[in-house]
Amino acid sequence: MPKVSFIAGLFLFWFFPSVFGGDGLVRFPRDNGFLPRNWILDPIGAEVEVLKPEYRASAEAIIQKALAKYSEAMVKEFLEGVSIVGSLRFYDVGYGGTYMAKGRQIVLVYRPTFDARGFEQRFHHEFASILLENNEALFDGDRWRSANGIDFSYRARGIVEEQRGDRSEATRVLAAEQKRTGGSGSSLLRLDEDLMEEGFLTPYSRVSVEQDMNELAAHLFTNPDLWGFCERFPRIDQKVDVLIDFYRKLDPNMDRLYFRRIATQLSATSEPEL
Repeated sequence: MPKVSFIAGLFLFWFFPSVFGGDGLVRFPRDNGFLPRNWILDPIGAEVEVLKPEYRASAEAIIQKALAKYSEAMVKEFLEGVSIVGSLRFYDVGYGGTYMAKGRQIVLVYRPTFDARGFEQRFHHEFASILLENNEALFDGDRWRSANGIDFSYRARGIVEEQRGDRSEATRVLAAEQKRTGGSGSSLLRLDEDLMEEGFLTPYSRVSVEQDMNELAAHLFTNPDLWGFCERFPRIDQKVDVLIDFYRKLDPNMDRLYFRRIATQLSATSEPEL
């Protein structure tokens, strides 16, 4: 079987638009036909459940809100589509999202029990990987790593996570957490102030530079509390600076003031999570 790279979810290297309903950016696959045939076979064993029609409007509204935080030019250049499904498994590991490295596609899992902010965070997490994959030279990896302790090493090498063997380190970490807890592995995404002292928002941040960046991106666009973390944890603040510099190179309007305005708007309109 050809080597397949699974990072931050999974890299999907082929895309078949004919299986999607609708012509818009947000799509709802009717079956698993958009996956390569060999991915459905062992050892990958890809499984997808279609999202029920009654949940699609809510899911799309959240993604449209997320897309509005990027310029039309950025979305047009780096994103071909967002496909939303009811569940997604690879290697018998459940995923909340993935992205297609070459097709510039994102696949997200949506359930009616998800809170809106958490679902939006999954989008920003995956889109950050696409942006990094296509613009790695614009990302200051040395300055990013210098925010970590001198003795710290990520579990995976590279800025874009390098794969070891037939699956990524992110896949291994997620599988181990699901086995340990019997759950979805969402505990890996839980904010941890002890880790923030070391420069990481969540346990998942420690897997690779890519996952570390993705976790910060998810909160930069959605969580006004991030700025309080920046004030209290200098290592987090340094990484936020690096991340904003990266976005600003892609769109000069996405400076620190831009993201502070997003935070202000979020604080003014925040509602209790369901």
